[in-house]
Amino acid sequence: MAKYKVDPELLILKPLKFKRYTKGRRMMANAVINFTMFFSRPKKGIKRRQFWIRGYQHMKVKVTVYELKKQKEVAPGLLYIHGGGFQMEGTPVHLRMLQNIILETRQKAVYVKYHLAPKHPFPVALYDCYHALLWMKEHAEFLRIDPHHIAVAGDSAGGNLATAVALMSRDQGGPKIERQLLLYPVIDVDQNTPSMKAYDDTPMWNAILNKSMWELYLKNGDYGMLPYASPSYADVSGMPETYIETAQFDCLRDEGIHYATKLSLAGIKVHEYHTLHTVHGYDAVFFSKLIKKMMQQRIAFLKGEL
Repeated sequence: MAKYKVDPELLILKPLKFKRYTKGRRMMANAVINFTMFFSRPKKGIKRRQFWIRGYQHMKVKVTVYELKKQKEVAPGLLYIHGGGFQMEGTPVHLRMLQNIILETRQKAVYVKYHLAPKHPFPVALYDCYHALLWMKEHAEFLRIDPHHIAVAGDSAGGNLATAVALMSRDQGGPKIERQLLLYPVIDVDQNTPSMKAYDDTPMWNAILNKSMWELYLKNGDYGMLPYASPSYADVSGMPETYIETAQFDCLRDEGIHYATKLSLAGIKVHEYHTLHTVHGYDAVFFSKLIKKMMQQRIAFLKGEL
């Protein structure tokens, strides 16, 4: 990363630089992630409950509810969808971030272990996540979630799925989404932005990996639902208040900026944060000053305080 002026605290990400997800690499990485997730325990003050729901074509999907211990009152709900190029499992970093959020917001969070590409290409993950949203609404009384105050959030590919879920819920008369929080999201299948052309050698994520991701995710086509696969094509009128973060040295940067502009032009209230000296997936360095600062912005947004 010598040619990029990256925040010194993020230099730890430098070795995570490659241009291809092989089948073996995916399998090995997901095996390691699942192993570490198995041993992950809730933070102090938080409890978790796990459920199996029906997702795409009635396939079983595991969802985990994170909530404050001894929380009696009905609370706002948060559907969180992890990133990973539609191919990788969620990590302990995702759970740490999510739990930090609910400690501050007092929301009840639903975390979805959706089916992954390339075995399960579009629209499997989308419907898994959308059914998780419907499950939240249908079981609101049991979960003690306020069905009138539900937000969606996601990072990278999870940001794509989060905003696609919001689009689908709007179009199909599903639960009304109050807010959407999108962290360096995947938005545009066309991949023609200046940042996509500039950053083909950055760690964590780059344009070459991004091209491969889309080929795998849409290997069976879009089934006539391109706006749900690539929200850059969507009519965004009536979408919820939105928070978008982007990274300076990230091939996805410009499509996040363009999506924020598109939402704003449609009359949607948008909060944009374009982080400097950063690369994609900077949340992995959860102890950095930058992440601690951005976490406070995310929490303020979800609490309706921005």
